[in-house]
Amino acid sequence: MKKVMFEKTSKNVFLLNSLLFLCISSVSCSSDEGGEELPPASYNVSGKVEKGPFVSGSTITVQPMNERLQVTGEMYSTTINDDLGNFTLGSKEFQSPYAELMATGYFFNEVEGALSDGTLTLRALADLSDKQTVNVNVLTHLKYTRMRNLISSGSRFESANRQAQEELLRQFGLEKYTSKDASQFSIIAGTGESAALIAISSLLLVDRSEAALTEYLAKLSEEFGRTGTFSEAIRSQIRKDKGKLVGELADIKENIVERYSSLGIDVSVKDLVSFVDWNDNGIVGDEVMKEGEEVRLDCAEISVPNEGGTYTIQINSPVPVYLEQQIGDGDLEFVGPSDIVTEEKFVDLYDKYDPSAFRDGEINLTKSIENNTLKIVVSPLTSKREKKKSVLLYDYIGNVVATVTLTQEAGVVKIPVEDVPLLGHEGKYIVGNLADHLLSGMQSYSVLEQNYWNNKEANTVANITPEDRYVENAWERFYSANTQLLLLKRMDEGMLNVYSDFCNVLSAFWYSTLLYGWGGVPYLTDYSQLDNAMSGVPRTSERFILADMQEKLLSAVENLEEKKNESLEGADGFFFVSKDVARVLLANLYMYEGRYDEAMPLLRSVMDNGFYRLDASTNFAPSIDLESSYVSVENSTEVIFALQNERVTRATIVSPQVTPYITLSDVYLSLAECCYHAGRASEANSLVEAVAQAKSLVLAEGDVLFRIKELREHLLLYSGTYFAFLKRNGLAQDVCGIENNRLLLPIPSSEMRFNMMLTQNPGY
Repeated sequence: MKKVMFEKTSKNVFLLNSLLFLCISSVSCSSDEGGEELPPASYNVSGKVEKGPFVSGSTITVQPMNERLQVTGEMYSTTINDDLGNFTLGSKEFQSPYAELMATGYFFNEVEGALSDGTLTLRALADLSDKQTVNVNVLTHLKYTRMRNLISSGSRFESANRQAQEELLRQFGLEKYTSKDASQFSIIAGTGESAALIAISSLLLVDRSEAALTEYLAKLSEEFGRTGTFSEAIRSQIRKDKGKLVGELADIKENIVERYSSLGIDVSVKDLVSFVDWNDNGIVGDEVMKEGEEVRLDCAEISVPNEGGTYTIQINSPVPVYLEQQIGDGDLEFVGPSDIVTEEKFVDLYDKYDPSAFRDGEINLTKSIENNTLKIVVSPLTSKREKKKSVLLYDYIGNVVATVTLTQEAGVVKIPVEDVPLLGHEGKYIVGNLADHLLSGMQSYSVLEQNYWNNKEANTVANITPEDRYVENAWERFYSANTQLLLLKRMDEGMLNVYSDFCNVLSAFWYSTLLYGWGGVPYLTDYSQLDNAMSGVPRTSERFILADMQEKLLSAVENLEEKKNESLEGADGFFFVSKDVARVLLANLYMYEGRYDEAMPLLRSVMDNGFYRLDASTNFAPSIDLESSYVSVENSTEVIFALQNERVTRATIVSPQVTPYITLSDVYLSLAECCYHAGRASEANSLVEAVAQAKSLVLAEGDVLFRIKELREHLLLYSGTYFAFLKRNGLAQDVCGIENNRLLLPIPSSEMRFNMMLTQNPGY
């Protein structure tokens, strides 16, 4: 370095001070490596101030500085002359090429997409010998204090600037953009440096007012200025800010493009997500998919059986994938194929129905990713409809990069029988009508059975013709009850689908009676079949009816509740039958086919459960007249199922009329019949004697089957089961004195006229 020598002289102090200033100036103008002294020079300083761009009228001050960043005394000022942040200082002579630029003003807030509400001050340190265009931005501002501290510690300007920039960009994972000085970065350049500037600038601004931003920048500058790093507290805050920024970047890009477009400039902005170090690993762009990249799965669609299963899928991806967003609030919105839930309209078929408790189920699964393998475990589905569900794979910031679609087969909605909702008003109204029709039909059928019982003495069977009013009423009422049941069943199937077993048991009451009395009959088990009834419905074979009823009753025996049946406790008690009712009906069907060994365990279960006991009742005649001398069916401990006319109307409840159908005496006598046919006469006699003793009846000695008949005539003639007993044991012709053709009742003439597809039973 060229030395300037000063002699001790008595010249005035002013001259000495001038010479000293020249000496300092010559030192400050030398290069970092000890080059030649730089003479004063003129610089035409211009550039941009960008946070978003500062607006017209913002002020710029420039202070020349020496190599040690000490101000040399001069100060120049100008204003931004447009809304793009441009400024021009004009040609000025500087004693050294170093200067501080400070800008204060309003700016375009790229996060909010509007002009700022307050002003902001940004600084930059520049070496004008390298460039005359100097941009002021957030990066130059954050470097400012760090550069001053490095230079005060002995670093030259160039090395301090380089070190500060490397350290700063390293804090944001953007080290690859250190080759170009931050004072040359500009939002509008459309380069990687531009995107880096926008990303950092937006990250610091997101969710902050201008005042809060000023305070935050001061804190960052001071902390970074001391160590060239950010503390863990600042890093934690930056991570939180990234979570807020992730959902804003698309809007920020659009806001910048629209702002400059309104100023007459077309600006290109790169995809900003690739310029944020989302996972804090020091590298930007390795967490998100780039254009042209894709995730490949070895299977994207899975068909799942109703019972569920376990599935593994291999993932081939250029970036790590996740099952949920790793940053941000985690409130991603994505509607998959099965995520659209439609609200079903429920009438008051059910009592106190809570949709959240019984809603049709959705696919339930667990999922995990390990070693690029997606594992999905699907649970059984409780839904009456096929369901779809999507498993989404995300990149780090929550972009959906792949989708696996599962389609699971429908199944049966399994609501525990004890949790099945009771009947609502509409349900009770339907069941009340059903009970009324069934009671009326069974009472008419009981009259027909009494005619058969009395035939030998009064020849009453001859009067049973297709025009007989009891024949017509029994037939019509049974089918009316069936129509009511099919209506209720259809409503339930469209909603919870939990009443099927109860409906099937009730259906077995009238269809078994129709089968015992008429043989093969039209068998309607679905509401849609009623649409074809107007054009006629043919007979269904006895074999098919028996098989179908037996299958449905077996299901009911398995599924229904083990409890005392309460058929006389209102509409709910009548409808929600127990296992015992299904057992007896199923046993009756087995006996009708001669399958006594299969009927026996069903009947024993009813006897052994202890819910009912034999009593002294000797007459189960219908309580048509409640003031009569008949024993009250309601008070008997034997009654398992009884029919009553408890019709629910819109305004009132009609007083009940009661007819027993299943009693414990009936179960004892049916089991005795099974034992008789199994060759266990002694056990059969014991069962018969148990019934007789409970009733204080004395039976004549004789054949067990004859004694069973005598008890049935005495106790159960009005229950609608007498004629079926006679027929299955081959006693009907002899006991009733009838011909073979009278083993079946005639189909009513009114039905024959209505249903042209029916054929009349032989002999009528």
